[in-house]
Amino acid sequence: MVHFVTPLTILQSQTDILLNRLPSVLDGDIEGVHDARVATRRIRAVLPLTHEWHRRLADDLPARFKRIGRALGKVRDADVRIGLLSYIEAHVPFAAPSLVVLRQERERGRLKAMRKLIKRFERLSVEHLLRDVERRSAYRFQPWTTVAGSWRRELAHVVAERARAARETIEHMTGVYFPNRAHTTRIGLKKFRYALEIAGATGVDTVDGSIRDLKKAQDILGDLHDRQVLIDTLPAAAAPEDAGISRDHIRAVVDALDAECHELHRQYVSRRSRLLAICREIEDTPPVRRTAAIATVTASVVAVSSAAYTLRRLARPRALKADLAPRQLPSARVGRAAS
Repeated sequence: MVHFVTPLTILQSQTDILLNRLPSVLDGDIEGVHDARVATRRIRAVLPLTHEWHRRLADDLPARFKRIGRALGKVRDADVRIGLLSYIEAHVPFAAPSLVVLRQERERGRLKAMRKLIKRFERLSVEHLLRDVERRSAYRFQPWTTVAGSWRRELAHVVAERARAARETIEHMTGVYFPNRAHTTRIGLKKFRYALEIAGATGVDTVDGSIRDLKKAQDILGDLHDRQVLIDTLPAAAAPEDAGISRDHIRAVVDALDAECHELHRQYVSRRSRLLAICREIEDTPPVRRTAAIATVTASVVAVSSAAYTLRRLARPRALKADLAPRQLPSARVGRAAS
C-alpha cells in the first residue's frame, strides 16, 4: 500500500516527539527543552491543516500548545543567555570575573523558570493532552481526503501568505541594522520555513534549497537577536550595588557583542537577495497550479486502486463458488455409492 505524508501524520509524529521528550524536559535537560520547543512550534504550524480528518482537534488545542510553547520558550531563552555568557567568558577573559557572577544569576533565574514550567505542565496535564491527541488522531487511511483533500489548497495558500509576509519584513528591514526589524524578520522567516517544511513533506512543490537557506538566515538573525538582548540588559547589571560586577568589564563585553552584531548583520545582508528570490518565486506561482498536478496524479492512482479493490470484491463470490464446487462433487458420489 502507498502511504502519503499528510498534515495528520505530521501532527502525529511531532506529538510523539514531544511525548518522548517530556521526561527529559521535566528533568530540566537543555536539549530536551529545545527539542520539545521545536516540536511544539511544528504542532502549532500544522494544526490548522488537520480539520478534514478530525474537526474536534481544532477545539482549544492551538491556545493550549501556545501556552506550552511559551513555558518552554522562557527556559530555552535562559539556556541561550547562559550559553552566550559562557562563550563571552572565553573570548573576553578580561571580563570573566564579572561574567561568572552574571552567569550564576542567570542560572538561578533559569531554575525559577524551570519550576514554573513544571507547574504549568501539571496544570495543563500535558502528558494526558498529548496522549489524547495521539488517540484522537489515530491514523486512518482515507484516500480522497489524503490525496486531494482541501488541505492541499489551504497549505499552498498558507505558504504563499507566509512568503509574502516574509518578503515584506525583509524589505522593511533594509540594509541598515534595526534590532526590532531584524527580530520581526527572523519571526517571519521562521513561520515561512515551517510552512515550507510541511509543504515539502507532503509533496506540495517548493523552491530547491529554500528550507536550507531560510534556516541559515534564521539562525544568523537568532544569534544577532540573542546578542542584542544581552547588550540591552547588561548595563543595568553593572549598577553600583551589584557587588562583583565591574562597569569596565561590562563595557568591554558590550563592545565585543556590538562588533559581533555588525558582523552577523553583514552576513544576513549578503543572503538577502536569495531570500527575496525565494519569497517572490513562491508568491508568483499560483497555489492552485502548484498543487494541481500532484493532486491529479495521486487522485488517479487512488481511483485506480479503489476500482481494482472493488472489482476484486465483486469477483470474490464467483471465485468462492468455483472453489467450492469441485469439493462438493466427490462427496456426493461417495454418498451415493455408500447408499
